[in-house]
Amino acid sequence: MDIGGAPIFETFTRLWGEDFAKAAADQFSYPFVHGLKLCFIAMPMFLFVVGLVMPFSLNNRREKKDNKKIYGHIVKRSLILFILGLIAGGHLLHLEFANMPVYNNVLEYISISYLVCAVLILNTNTRVQMIVTGILLLLYWLLFVFIPVPGGGGDHFSKQMNLAIYIDNILLGPFHSPGSGRVLSTISFIANMLLGVFAGQIIFGNRDKKEKVKRLFIYGAAMVLAGTVWGQFYPVIRVLWTSSFVLVTCGISTLLLAFLYLIIDIWGYSKWAFFFVLFGANSIAIYMMAHLFDFRLIGDVFVGGLSRLFGPNGHDFIQAVGAMTVMWLIVYWMYRKKIFIKV
Repeated sequence: MDIGGAPIFETFTRLWGEDFAKAAADQFSYPFVHGLKLCFIAMPMFLFVVGLVMPFSLNNRREKKDNKKIYGHIVKRSLILFILGLIAGGHLLHLEFANMPVYNNVLEYISISYLVCAVLILNTNTRVQMIVTGILLLLYWLLFVFIPVPGGGGDHFSKQMNLAIYIDNILLGPFHSPGSGRVLSTISFIANMLLGVFAGQIIFGNRDKKEKVKRLFIYGAAMVLAGTVWGQFYPVIRVLWTSSFVLVTCGISTLLLAFLYLIIDIWGYSKWAFFFVLFGANSIAIYMMAHLFDFRLIGDVFVGGLSRLFGPNGHDFIQAVGAMTVMWLIVYWMYRKKIFIKV
C-alpha cells in the first residue's frame, strides 16, 4: 500500500472536483518523465536524512568502541537493511525465489550507500568526501553520455533502453524489475547520501545556530541552482536518478531542513512537530508494517460504516485518514512504552 500522507492528500483532492484531483494525482504517479513531481522528493530525502545523521552517529560510536567493532556494526546494519528491503520490495516472505525482484527498494539502496559512506567518513576528511561526491556525480553523467547501448536508438536517456537498464538486465537477469536500472544508479545513491552528510556536518558542528541556518540555506540554494542549470542538458530524471536530479532534490531537502531548524531550534516552535517525531522515532518499524499489512483495511474496521455515508470520494478520504490514524496510534504506543526499533 501507499504509505505516508500521500493517500490522504490524493483522496482529499478528489473532493474538490475531477480536474483538480487529476492534476494532484499526477503529482503522485511515477512515470518515466523529465522534471520533478512532488512524490519524487521522498526517496532521495530518505537517503539524504540517513547521511544527515551519520556524522553524529559514527562519531558517537567511534568514541565508545574500537574500529573493529565499528566496522562490524556497519556491516551488520547494512545486511539487515538489505534483507528488510528484500522483504518490503522483493516479497522475500512469499518464498517465490524464482520471481523475486532484487535491489528495487529504498532500504536496499540505503544499505549499500550507508556501507560506502560510513567507510568514507571513518577514513577521510570532508574535503576528500566532497571530491568523491563530485567525481561520482560527474562519472554517472559521463557514463550515460559516452557509452551507447544496444536498443537505445541514440537516446542515452530512453525509457525503453539505457545504460542503467542494460546493466541491470545483465547483472540481475530474471531478478531485475522491468524498466528500472538501480545497479548503476548506486553511484548516484552514494552521492545523494554524501550530500546529506555535508548537511549533517553543518548541523552537528560548533557554529552558532543562526550561522548554521545561513549555511544550510546557501548550501541548499546552490544545489537547486546547479541541478537546474545542469538539467538543461542533463535531464532531471527520477527513474534514472540522474546527477541533476540528485542536486535538485538534495537542495530542496536542505532548504526544508533549514526552515525546520529555524522554526524549531531557533524560534522554539516545536510542539506541532510531535505528530511527525513519533514516525521518525520508529521509522523502520512503521515502514515495514506498512509494507506487510494493509492499514486501509484495518482502519476500515473503525471508520468503514461512517465513511460510506459520504459517497465514494468521501469514503476513500476517511479510509485513508483512518489508516494513518491507526499507524500513528501504533507509533504513539511504542513511544510511550519507550520501544524504539533500530537497525
